Amino acid sequence: MKAGGSRRAWGIGSNLESGMDMDSKHGVTWYVVADGGKARVLTGSGRGMHTVHVFDNSGLGNTDDDPATARSQFTAPESDPHEQAKLTFERKVADELNEAVQDGRVDSIVLTAPAHAMHNIRKHLSKATAAVVSRSLTKDLTNVPDHEL
Repeated sequence: MKAGGSRRAWGIGSNLESGMDMDSKHGVTWYVVADGGKARVLTGSGRGMHTVHVFDNSGLGNTDDDPATARSQFTAPESDPHEQAKLTFERKVADELNEAVQDGRVDSIVLTAPAHAMHNIRKHLSKATAAVVSRSLTKDLTNVPDHEL
């Protein structure tokens, strides 16, 4: 494994060196790095981490049917639009994870996000999804390249 590899950023032992996902005996493991505006889903192998899905808050399109108002359905009149966009996106991340667990696409999740995002994502996880979060790290790794994870 290269210096600066998965072991340092994720705090994971030699399981990735074997060419298997961390919890391969349990199935597919997703490593999720998120903040209030972007998220990546990665998988691990003996060759390091690889992004398999990226999404951000730019394409949510949550506006009313009346284009003249262009008001988000999720924004309270007195709220900060930037903060509201973060909260909506963090909910979307949780919804994506909930759907993946419900559909059987993932068996274990390692979740990494800054404290505020971690709190909001975890708040919206279903019981089934929360049960498969095997590890969490309160740190912003969204701008760290795959090869450094």
